[in-house]
Amino acid sequence: MLNKTHFFKSTLFIALAIGSFACQNDNPVDPMPTDAASAATARIGSDIDSPNFPQVHKLTKHGQATLTYDNDGRLMNVTTPVRGSLAIQTDYTYSPGKIRAFTHQGKVKLRDETFTLDASGRCKESAEVITVVNNNVPLTYLREWKFNYNAKGQLWNFQNKNSCVGGFSYGYNADGDVTSVSKSTGIGSSDDTKIGYTPAGGDPIMNDKYPLNVLGVNEHDAYLRIFGKPSKHLATLVTEQGSLDGDYYNYVLDADGYVTQRKQYKLIGSSLVDTKSYAYVTA
Repeated sequence: MLNKTHFFKSTLFIALAIGSFACQNDNPVDPMPTDAASAATARIGSDIDSPNFPQVHKLTKHGQATLTYDNDGRLMNVTTPVRGSLAIQTDYTYSPGKIRAFTHQGKVKLRDETFTLDASGRCKESAEVITVVNNNVPLTYLREWKFNYNAKGQLWNFQNKNSCVGGFSYGYNADGDVTSVSKSTGIGSSDDTKIGYTPAGGDPIMNDKYPLNVLGVNEHDAYLRIFGKPSKHLATLVTEQGSLDGDYYNYVLDADGYVTQRKQYKLIGSSLVDTKSYAYVTA
């Protein structure tokens, strides 16, 4: 299978522009959807493949991470090796209207997050328990998040339910691609990221056939498709507010148009920052 290489100025993971959030407690959650809804939205690859490709792609390797699925196509485990130590693994379990992602390193608990889904299968709230070991003493923190969507089903923002600090918001272009990312650092303060999709050298804009979760959301989970409609194209340029530098990517695509390798370069100096390989299975 021949590969095609395309140079882009961007970052594959990205997202968002933030607005101001009110500091107040949220109302009780809506009734939970059926288990069928949570199962359908959690299937990886099933809703992105073009009708021109009858096979269903599922990502099995993402850099060092290995992904496994059950017979229904639901993500079950993500395992990432750690040099000189035990691998870090996230285990997924499914129940009506909820998905739990439990991350551990051996018997050491690192993160335990439960996503609550709405009737459309989108994450509307999450509660995460993070464990940090300080001087051999495990400290546990609880954070709760609220996710909001626009009329097109795209993620508009998510915020800390109990604080005005913490959260992201997203801006989109007419094609449905994320073009701005804003991280809340306090009332009236934010860190902004801008994203472009026009490749350098006049190459055509490329479809992203297997979009992963964007910046901010990927801190909660990189793979579950429960956060609204993703961007449609491969990003080409990512710049931070107040900085002259940024990132661009080189993508290698297979004959079906799926990314098999991504190289990240700095905009100034073109130094290589990271190389990540992708592998898939088809059903």
